Amino acid sequence: MNTVWSSYIQSTGELYESRALRFDDSSKGLWLGALGARPGERLLEVGCGSGIFCHRVKSYLPDVSVTGIDLDDSHIAFAREKSDRLGLDCRFVVGDATALPFGDASFDLCFSHTVAEHIPHDAFFGEQRRVLRPGGRIVVFSVRTRLNIRSDDAMGDEEAALLEKAWKRASETSDLDDSFVGAYELSEHDYPRELEKYGFEDVSVRVFTVMDYAPDSSDVPREKALRQINCRRLGVLSSLEKALNICPDALSQAESGRLRELINARFDERIAKYERGEKLWDFSTSTVLAVSGVR
Repeated sequence: MNTVWSSYIQSTGELYESRALRFDDSSKGLWLGALGARPGERLLEVGCGSGIFCHRVKSYLPDVSVTGIDLDDSHIAFAREKSDRLGLDCRFVVGDATALPFGDASFDLCFSHTVAEHIPHDAFFGEQRRVLRPGGRIVVFSVRTRLNIRSDDAMGDEEAALLEKAWKRASETSDLDDSFVGAYELSEHDYPRELEKYGFEDVSVRVFTVMDYAPDSSDVPREKALRQINCRRLGVLSSLEKALNICPDALSQAESGRLRELINARFDERIAKYERGEKLWDFSTSTVLAVSGVR
């Protein structure tokens, strides 16, 4: 089994929850407009992770066929189970984006979200071109981190020091090769050139921004606000667990327990402030580049 990504880079739950906020119903029109899927089409998400984008697309467009593929077994197992619970007819396959296990011209639309940054482009774009029918389309979504608005998580000194210690120890002892993460990142202007390079025509670009964290905003319902705060909590706790997966003795049992206590206390206090109506105005955005082309 391959669980490198879910064990050491992004846990399955962390990935699903954070993407659920990014692909929120409030930004439905932006994502679907950039995707451009039509009724009856066969869609493939390359690098689907734990399946949230596939689930959103299928729930919005029930007349399309949706397949997701990812190399991480844990992500795919979660995606399948979640599909069953949601009652969504999505197909999920464990497989390699550089050697897609599908025949030529199998799909009308291939799309990916923050995946092209991590995979050699010859195979990544070449394989999608192969499995697309003539006239089929590719859409590459890339979050442009430098254009995002980030909020201050207000981590305390003791919490920051313990988390830094855990990751320092993990990095010193790890034999994990994660050099592929972000190794194939391009500038905004190079992505459309890359699609042209690999034979795609009628290339177009669009950029849009989604608000994925704004608990104090008056248009964010309480349930969603609490989910946003707890997603941040999950992200920090997952960071600790990934460090301990790499190096189980990065912290003593007492230290890891103390760190979890500090993390939970910080987010419990954030929720308490929210419930009291004490506004911090900590918000963040994700700015998305969407580049599409025709086979």
